[in-house]
Amino acid sequence: MIKFFRNIRRNLMERGRTGKYLKYAIGEIVLVVIGILIALSINNWNDARKDRVAEKELYRTLIKSLESDLEDVRAKSMILDTALTAQRIFITESLTEIQSKFTGEEIYRMIWQLGNTSYSFVPNVSLYTKISQNQQIDLIQSDTLQKKIMDLFEVHYWEYKDLDTTLERLAQEGLISNFFGDIAHLVIKNQWEIDDAALQQQFGELNKDCRKIYFLSTSVKKSMLNCENKIETLLPLLKEELNK
Repeated sequence: MIKFFRNIRRNLMERGRTGKYLKYAIGEIVLVVIGILIALSINNWNDARKDRVAEKELYRTLIKSLESDLEDVRAKSMILDTALTAQRIFITESLTEIQSKFTGEEIYRMIWQLGNTSYSFVPNVSLYTKISQNQQIDLIQSDTLQKKIMDLFEVHYWEYKDLDTTLERLAQEGLISNFFGDIAHLVIKNQWEIDDAALQQQFGELNKDCRKIYFLSTSVKKSMLNCENKIETLLPLLKEELNK
C-alpha cells in the first residue's frame, strides 16, 4: 500500500502536475490522521472496556467484603447488648436487689456476660487500603458512590476502631483483669454457682468497673449501629452498579 501511494506521487511529479500533487499530499495526510484517530479511538475503547471489567470486579469484591462485615457487626452488636444489659444491672441496683430478682445461676451468667464487652467487630479495612494504594477507587465512575465508600472506610470504620480500642484497654485494665483474669474473686463453687460472700466482698469493685466503661460501651454500640446502617445503605448501590 505504501509503495502504491509512492508511485502515484512520483507520476504526478514527473508530469509536472504540482497542484494535483499538493492536493493529493494533503489528502494523504488527512487519511493518515484519520487512521491514527481511529487507532486511538479503538485503543481508548479497549482501555475503557478493561476499566469497566475491572470496575465490575471491584464491585463484586466490595460486596463480598461488606456482606461479611455486615454479618460480623450484627453478631457483635447483639453480643455487646448482653454486656450492656449486665453493666446496667450492676450499676443501677444493689447486690441485695440483684439477689432478690435473680438466681445464683442468672447472676453468674450476667457476670460472664460482662466479658462480652471485649468482643469486637473487625471491619476489613485492609481491602480498602489495597484499593487506595492501587488507585482502584478511581475506577468507580459514580462520584456519589465513590464518596460513600470512602466515607465508610475512612470515617465510620476508623471512628469505631478508635472507640473500640479505648474500650478494650479500659476493660482489660479493670473489669476483665479483676473478674476474669483471677476467677478466685468470685469463688466458683460449682458450675453456674458463685459464692455469695465472695460476691458481697467484690461487688463494690464490680460496680466501679462497670461504671468506668458503661458510657464508652454505649458509644461503641452506637458506632457499631452507625457502621451497620452505612453498610446497609451502600450494599444496594454497589449491587445496582454491578448489574448495570
